[in-house]
Amino acid sequence: MENISQYLSLGLSIIAVLVAFWQGYLAKEQLDQAKDTKRRTEDVLHAIEEKVSQIQTISDETRKDVRENISKFIDKQDENLKMLLKAPTENNQSQMMAQILPAFLNSDNGIETLMKLAELGNKK
Repeated sequence: MENISQYLSLGLSIIAVLVAFWQGYLAKEQLDQAKDTKRRTEDVLHAIEEKVSQIQTISDETRKDVRENISKFIDKQDENLKMLLKAPTENNQSQMMAQILPAFLNSDNGIETLMKLAELGNKK
């Protein structure tokens, strides 16, 4: 009976060693899966970071374009305002010319002077 007991102990020891090797194999497989999951997660995070960077670049460019367009619009409005402010001055000049014109026409060399002024105006 002692022999059976020794064989039984030996068998159980061999089974225990096999179970230990099997657990070691399973632990290594889990470690490999964890490393693979970590690598894939890092790849996805890197892709997300790239997309966020692209979105920030697009957002910055859009903001820049909007600011440029607003500046152009404001400059155009300033030009239009200046033109409107100059318009009464041009009307005043027209009125002044209408008042001076009869004096030029009635003077002896007024027509010649008027012709010279017209030529100067055409040159500019």
